[in-house]
Amino acid sequence: MTSQLLGTPAQADTAELDPAPFTLGVASGEPDDESVVLWTRLCNDPFDVETGGIPAQPVTVRWELARDEDFKHVECSGEVTAVPESAHTVHALAEDLKADRWYWYRFQADGVYSRTGRTRTLPAPGTAADRMRFAFVSCQAWAGGPYPAYLDLATQDVDFVVHLGDYIYETSNGSLEEFRRLYALYKTSPDLREAHARFPFFHTWDDHEVQNNYAADAPGGAGDGRPFLDRRANGYQAFYEHLAMRTEQRAAGPDALMYRTLKYGRLAQFNVLDTRQYRSDQALGDGRKEPTGEVYDESRTMTGPEQERWLLDQLDASPARWNVIAQQTIMAAFDYDLGPGQVVNLDQWDGYPAARSRILDHIAKRKPSNPVVLSGDWHTHWVNDLKTDFTDPASPVIATEFVGTSISSGAGWDNDVRQGLAANPHVKFYNGGYRGYVLCDVTEDRWRSDLRIVLDSRDAVSPAYTIASFDVHDGVSGARRRRDGGDGLVGRVVDRSGRPLRNVAVTVTDLEGTRIAGTTTDPSGEFIAFAPAGTYQVIANGVGYEPESREVTIRRNGSTALDLRLDRTTAAYAATGRTVPGPQSEATTSDIILGNDLLALAVSAGSSDGQLPNVTVGKPRDLAAVGHLDQLDWLNLPYASTARPRGGNAWQQLTVRSAAVDIVRAGGTSAVVRAVGAGTQVPDLDVVTTYTVTQGEPWVRAESIFTNRGTAEQTFWTGDVIDHDGLGQRTGVPGTGIITAGTPADFTPTAPWIGMTGLDGQTYGLVYEDTAFTVYACGIWVMSQRQVTLPPGGTFTLRRRIVAADSRDSADPFALLDRL
Repeated sequence: MTSQLLGTPAQADTAELDPAPFTLGVASGEPDDESVVLWTRLCNDPFDVETGGIPAQPVTVRWELARDEDFKHVECSGEVTAVPESAHTVHALAEDLKADRWYWYRFQADGVYSRTGRTRTLPAPGTAADRMRFAFVSCQAWAGGPYPAYLDLATQDVDFVVHLGDYIYETSNGSLEEFRRLYALYKTSPDLREAHARFPFFHTWDDHEVQNNYAADAPGGAGDGRPFLDRRANGYQAFYEHLAMRTEQRAAGPDALMYRTLKYGRLAQFNVLDTRQYRSDQALGDGRKEPTGEVYDESRTMTGPEQERWLLDQLDASPARWNVIAQQTIMAAFDYDLGPGQVVNLDQWDGYPAARSRILDHIAKRKPSNPVVLSGDWHTHWVNDLKTDFTDPASPVIATEFVGTSISSGAGWDNDVRQGLAANPHVKFYNGGYRGYVLCDVTEDRWRSDLRIVLDSRDAVSPAYTIASFDVHDGVSGARRRRDGGDGLVGRVVDRSGRPLRNVAVTVTDLEGTRIAGTTTDPSGEFIAFAPAGTYQVIANGVGYEPESREVTIRRNGSTALDLRLDRTTAAYAATGRTVPGPQSEATTSDIILGNDLLALAVSAGSSDGQLPNVTVGKPRDLAAVGHLDQLDWLNLPYASTARPRGGNAWQQLTVRSAAVDIVRAGGTSAVVRAVGAGTQVPDLDVVTTYTVTQGEPWVRAESIFTNRGTAEQTFWTGDVIDHDGLGQRTGVPGTGIITAGTPADFTPTAPWIGMTGLDGQTYGLVYEDTAFTVYACGIWVMSQRQVTLPPGGTFTLRRRIVAADSRDSADPFALLDRL
C-alpha cells in the first residue's frame, strides 16, 4: 500500500518533535466518570502552514486505550478519519470506561505509532472522593520563553489540568491558516506536549485565542481588516481543532458553547465560564481608568444573561463540598489609586461591577458550600478575599479567589499593582515577578494552593519553586497562608521600633556583587526573593533609611527567613554607590545620591538618558519620598533655549550640558553637589547648578546661575521640565488644577510651583521664589518658561526647591505644594 503520509519535517528541529506524523504529540481532555476525549494531529512539518506536510486527502487513524502502559489489556479502540478540512486533527471519544482510574492511550497511522499518553476518568457524581489534585494554568505567549513551567508541571502528581485561556497569542492576521499555524508552533514545545501527554486538560478561552480584549462581537483592534466575526469563527475553529474538546464545544461559525460543568464525585464541582463571547463591550474605551457613568449600568454583563443564570443555578443545585468558578479575569476589586480617587482595570470584573455584585450577592445569600474562584489573565499570582463590598474592610469574606501567574507571558504592570496594594487590603498575597502556575490539593477538610514559579521563563531548564502556599478550610471563608509552604528567601523589613517599612528595595547578589534577584517590600514590610541554594549578600535600601546588608545562606528546600531592621537616616548625605529604589529608577551607582530622612534624589554623574542625549549629566534622574519608590523619568533642570519651547517635544531641551559634577559637601546638617556646564545654543553662557539637601526638609534646593561670558547681550528662555513616568501620571498647575490632556498648552500659574503626580500617592513639585514664569504643559510633562536677557558679564539666578512628598491622604495631591 502506498504511504498516505509522504514527507518529513523540513523546518522543524526533529530532536524537539515527536516522530512524524505525530510531531505535535497527543493529548486528552474533558474526562467525566466514564469517558474521555483523545486528541492528535497528523503533521509531518509544523511549519508548513498550508498542509502541515500531509497530502490533502483523508487518512485513517487508529486509536486504542488500555489499562496498562504496555497495552496488554486494551479497554477500547477505534478508527477516526482525519480530513484536511480539519487540518487532519483527530478527536476520539473513549467511552464505557470505569470511573476514577488511570488509562494509557496511543494512535497509529500508516504503520507508525504515536507516543503513549496517560489519562484518567473522574469519580462518579455523588460518590465519595477523598482527594483531588490538579493544576491550573494560563497565558503562554510563545515569545515569553520555552515553557519551563510546563517542564515542572509534567513532574507533578495531578489528576488533571485546567487551562483558563490565552493558549496562543494572536497576530494581526485573522485567517484560519494563521490560527492553525500558531497552535502548531506552540505545540512544538516538548514541555507543553509532555504535560498534555501526562494529564487530561479542561480548556476554556480568554481573548488572545481571537484578539486582545475583544468583547462579544466587538473587536479589540484593527486586525487585518476582515470582518471581526470571521476572525472569531477562525479562532474558535482552530481552538477546537487543536485541543482535546468534546463535540459540544465545536464551533458553528463564530459561536461555540464553552461554559460547562465538571464534577469530581461529591468533592468538587467546577463551573467553567466563558467571559469573552457574551460580554458587554468594555466601558469608557477600555484600559485602566476612573470608573464612571456607563461602568455602573446594571445591564452590563461579563457572561451574558443566560450564562449568568446558569451559573447561579449550578451553585444552588450543587451538592459538592467545594464549588469552583473557573474563569478568566480577576474577580476581586483592585484600585490602583492610593489617593482618594479610584482607577480600575475596565477589562476585568472591575469594569462590570453590577454583574460581579449579582454573583457575589447570590453567593452571600444562598451560601453554596466553600466557593472558590480560579482566575488567570493578569500574569501574576494573587490570593484575594471576595466580598460583597470591597470598600468596607469589615465586610465579611464570602469566597476565596486564587489568581495564577502566567506560564510565560510577561507582566509589565507588576510595579503598578505593587504600588496599589496598600489601597486593597482584601488582597492577601501578590507576586508578579515570576512565571508559573498553581498546584491545588483538595480534600473534604481543606483546599491547599501552592503558587509555583520558575526563576527564569527564558531558561528551558529553569528550576521551579513554591513561592507561597495557602489553605482554605471547610466551612471557613478566606485563605490562610501556610507557614511551612514556600521556598526561597522570605522576610520582613522594619524600622528600629518594629514598624513595617513598605517600598524598600531588597536586592540579592552573589558574593562578587552580581545581581541575582530583586524585589520591594509590600505594605506589611514583607518580601519574597528567589535564588538557587547558596550564600548571598542581601541589601535593603529604603528612602530615608540607611542601607542594611546581610550575608545569608539559602537552603535547597523550604524557605529561608531573613528579617532586617533599618536605621533612620540622621544626617544629610551626598554619595555614590547608592540608588533611589523604584521601578523607574535609571541612575547607576556611579551617579550621586542626595538624601536625608525624608527624600532621595539621584543626579547623573555620568549615566545617560536616551531622551536627553549628551546632556543628562548634572540633571536629576530619580526622586522619591520616604515610604515611596521613584516614579520620575527625569528633571530637565535647567534649560536655556534661544527660542521659546513649543510643541509635543518641547520637553526635549538639549540646551544645557554639564562638564563636571562634584560633591562639594558630603554630609552633616546639609550636603551639596555642584554641576558646572554651559549652554549649547546660547553662546558664551555658563551654567552652574548647585543642589543642597538639608536634614528634615522634604525638598532639595536647586540654584542655577547663568553667566554671560561674552561681549554681546544674550536673550533666552529658561526653566525646568518634570517628566513623570508612573501609572496615572498627571500635571498640576496652580489656578488651573489637574491637567490630563495629551496636547500641551500655555497656563498662567497663580502660585510659584509646578507639579506632577501618579497613582502612588506621591507628589513631585518644583517650587520657585516667584511667579515670574508661565507654564507649558500636558498630562505627561510640565515645564516652566521665562525669558531672560543678560548683558555682557551679567548673571541670572534661578532658585527652586525640588519636592517629593506623600499625598495619599489629600483630596488634592498638589495642595501640599501651596503650603511649602
